Amino acid sequence: MRTLLELAGLKKTHGRSVILDGVDLTVAEGQKIALIGRNGAGKSTLIRILLGEEEADAGEVRAFPTLRLGAVSQHETIPEGVTGFAYLEKKTGREPWACAKMGAQFGLHRAHLEAPASTLSGGYQMRLKLTAMLLMDPNLLVLDEPVNYLDLPTLLLLERFLKTYRGAFIVTSHDRAFLNAVADRTAEIERGKLTSSPEKVDTYLLRKAEARAFVLRTNKKIQKEREHIQEFVDRFRYKASKAKQVQSRIKKLSKMANVDVESLLPTARIAIPSPLVTHGPALHVQDLEIGYGQRVIASDIAFDLQRGEHVALLGGNGMGKSTLLKTLSGVLPPISGTAKWWHKAEIGYYAQHTEAALKPEDTVMEHLAHSAPPSTRQEDLLKMAGDFLFREDDLEKRVQVLSGGERARLCLAGLLLSPHNVLLLDEPTNHLDAETSESLAKALQEYPGTIVFVSHSQSFIKALATRIFEAREGKVRQYPGTYDEYLADLGAAMEEDVHGAENESEPSTAAEAEARRHAQTILKEKRRRQQKIEERMKVLDREKSEILAYYFENPTEYAPEKYARLKELDEELARLEKEWYALLGDAGA
Repeated sequence: MRTLLELAGLKKTHGRSVILDGVDLTVAEGQKIALIGRNGAGKSTLIRILLGEEEADAGEVRAFPTLRLGAVSQHETIPEGVTGFAYLEKKTGREPWACAKMGAQFGLHRAHLEAPASTLSGGYQMRLKLTAMLLMDPNLLVLDEPVNYLDLPTLLLLERFLKTYRGAFIVTSHDRAFLNAVADRTAEIERGKLTSSPEKVDTYLLRKAEARAFVLRTNKKIQKEREHIQEFVDRFRYKASKAKQVQSRIKKLSKMANVDVESLLPTARIAIPSPLVTHGPALHVQDLEIGYGQRVIASDIAFDLQRGEHVALLGGNGMGKSTLLKTLSGVLPPISGTAKWWHKAEIGYYAQHTEAALKPEDTVMEHLAHSAPPSTRQEDLLKMAGDFLFREDDLEKRVQVLSGGERARLCLAGLLLSPHNVLLLDEPTNHLDAETSESLAKALQEYPGTIVFVSHSQSFIKALATRIFEAREGKVRQYPGTYDEYLADLGAAMEEDVHGAENESEPSTAAEAEARRHAQTILKEKRRRQQKIEERMKVLDREKSEILAYYFENPTEYAPEKYARLKELDEELARLEKEWYALLGDAGA
């Protein structure tokens, strides 16, 4: 394999902090590298240096003549009125057929490419940017935290692409499920140094933990032997008949030393305070329409939550997930309909964009003090700060100098200073390292309150979700299955979508055109059946809502007939939802 890129002796400091301390890395053709490390370890700094966006203080970046580097700028704005085709042709100089063929790998149909790109959802705009990057024929891709800015459907398409990609790539992510799926090598930055290994992330971390455990066991054994020898020396130091043996053991002691082992880096210790949560209805949503002013994002939303449920709200970018959370939290008023929490609901809301909850001029301690209830003691503030890894000098840091990960941790710490029995979390793992993300997931698993959360991290969703809701095409519906089943269905739908787009990008024969017309006829029939199911589900939802509203108003009333009917309605709705989703997958929608 030919070498594409070499990093030799890279050093970088920010103020008094050493970020990179003699980093070496060689990237060859076809290598698929997961770059891991804690928040602030230097992953993004290293990527900016190799992309030429930042200079190292010392060391060298050697790009070989064969290198063709590819990266996506997540902040790039596509001009108004420019079609997908025009954007791709201008950016890459490639012919329309080549643009269509590459775009098909990311489910971009001709209709998407012919439409003004600015009218597409955020997920489809990111697919355009990925397509543009790949049309430039790079042989080394650099992807910095793609989980943070790709919706789940696009992320699955990227994962599908990377698994078969013949070029090399370097990717960072807090989602270890994603990294394990696509990368076969691991590079870890820790304490300014980089360690590279030809192993998947899980295998590398397991071997690292085993090696450390072995060293600790060895040191324990050495310490025990030292104590035993020292005991002999102390006992017989002044006994003439044992002088030779004592001197021998003193020499042996001087040669015995523990094997060096670095202390573990601290991990956030997240504890979520919560008042006692009793069983019963938590939320009743009926005929809800959400959006901004007169702009409707989603409508006809109806569902009920029980206390203690942990609900993952999934779907593409721009489908209304964040808008629904804002409406449920009271940040946004509903356009119409109702979302009624039970009277003892204490809601904590974590916004996707942490900057909105922070004042740049505040210090860490000032933010925590502003966020806490008035009666909070100073020691409680310090404990919460320490649990989220803010200690000593960190407490006086101003928000404006904090990294993205530090800001995310600070927002979470501020939120958790107050006891809540409901948490609404919008992308809580964005900017968190894998260790903090896993610590948060574990704490939320044990949390007895109600959670509704948005996330694109497969690891986080798998760990936490007990119910799945999906926002799609202006609707929000419960998915009648587990998250793994949802991923399988979504993956199958993505495959169908890609297959359909690939067919569109190829010249067609008369037979192929006829086959497409036949497929369109079947598709129309399935959509008609979907509409009938939707109408039936609306009737059943209305009846169910009436029964639940009765229970809301009469929580102590004994009504066995209503309970039996509620069970029947749940069973029929589950059956209809399953059929609806099966038709949706078959239709490749």
